[in-house]
Amino acid sequence: MAVEKVSLSLDPELVAEAREVAGRGGLSTLVNDGLRLRLQQLRVVRLLDEMDDEFGAAPNGIAEEVTRTWQEYDRRSAG
Repeated sequence: MAVEKVSLSLDPELVAEAREVAGRGGLSTLVNDGLRLRLQQLRVVRLLDEMDDEFGAAPNGIAEEVTRTWQEYDRRSAG
């Protein structure tokens, strides 16, 4: 896989914590994975916005159920 070296300005506290948890992959892998996830989230949000524009917003009951399910999944995957 090709890589590109970049320079970033980050909060020192975040860098220190990231280095502690980065493990064998190192800081570059952690940042790369985090950036990949964030971009994926933004693509999903953009898709949902487009779907809302085309089909209308999901009814509140469904939206709330999806939010609860997503939060439950996040709690299980974080632990």
